[in-house]
Amino acid sequence: MDRIVDIATDGRHLSAHRGFLVVTEERCEVGRIPLDDVCAVIIHAHGVTWTTNLVVALAERGAILLLCGPNHAPVAVCLPLEGHHAQNARIRAQLEAGRPLLKQLWRQVVVAKISWQAAVLQSCGISASAFDLLARKVRSGDPDNVEAQAARRYWPLLMGEAFRRDREAEGVNALLNYGYTILRSLCARSAVAAGLHPSMGIHHANRTNAFALADDLMEPLRPLVDALALRLVAAGIDTVSPEAKRAFAGLIALDLPGEGATTTVAGAAQRTAQTLATAFQTGRSGDLVLPRPPSRLELAGLGALIR
Repeated sequence: MDRIVDIATDGRHLSAHRGFLVVTEERCEVGRIPLDDVCAVIIHAHGVTWTTNLVVALAERGAILLLCGPNHAPVAVCLPLEGHHAQNARIRAQLEAGRPLLKQLWRQVVVAKISWQAAVLQSCGISASAFDLLARKVRSGDPDNVEAQAARRYWPLLMGEAFRRDREAEGVNALLNYGYTILRSLCARSAVAAGLHPSMGIHHANRTNAFALADDLMEPLRPLVDALALRLVAAGIDTVSPEAKRAFAGLIALDLPGEGATTTVAGAAQRTAQTLATAFQTGRSGDLVLPRPPSRLELAGLGALIR
C-alpha cells in the first residue's frame, strides 16, 4: 500500500537497510517502514540528514523525496529519472502537444474540479446548484476563467465569509498547504510512473514550478483536502499537528468511485496520469479519464481519518 512518510522532528537521520527506510536519532532507531510501501518522503524538520543509498532506493521504486518550507508548502523535490518503459515517447508527445489539445484537456480538468467542489458543498448540506451551471459554461481553455468564478463562490460557502486563502497564514490555511503538498507529491509520482514529466503542465506554466503537471492533475482532488481541513477544524485541530498529518497521509487511501469498481485517491491519480499520457500520444482529449466526484457516503469516510 502507498504510504506517506512525514519527517517533522529535528535531527533525524534517514537511511536504507535491507529493504527498509530506517529513521534514527543519535544512532538509535526510532522507526522503520518497508521501502516498497513508500509513496513519498516529506521533510519539514531542520537538521535532517539522509544517505545517497536511500534516495537511490526511493527513486528505483518510483517514490519521491520532497522538502517543505516553514509554511508546509514544497520547495524542492527529488524525482526518479525513469518511470515508464515508454517514457521517451511519452515525454516527447507531452512536449509536442498542441495548444488546441492542451486547451481541451484543461477544460475537462476545470469541469471536473467544479463538479468536485459541488459534491463537497452538498456533503455539507450546502446548495450547489450554481456550480452545475458554472460547469456547463466552461469553454476550451477556460477563457472566461470560470474556475476563478467558482472559487469565489466556493470558499465563502465552505469556510465562511471571513475566510481568505493565504499560503503564508496559519490555522486552516496551513492545513490546506499541507494537504495540497500530499496531493502534489502523489500526483508528481503518478506522472513520473506514467512516463510524463511533472514540470510540463497543460495549464500551469510557471518556469520555476517543478510541479506544473502535478498541479494540473491534482485540481479535481483539491476539494478533498478542503473537506478534510474543515472536519479537522471542527474537531478542534487547527494546526499542522501529528493528528492532522496522519489524517492527510491517510487521504490517499480514501475510497472513491472508479470505472465499474471502487478505487482509492492514489488509484484515481494513477489512472488520470496514465490516461493523460495516452491523450498526449493519440492527440484526443477524450482519452483523459478524470476522477469522478464522490458521493456523500464516500465523503463521510473522511471522518474516519481523524483520530
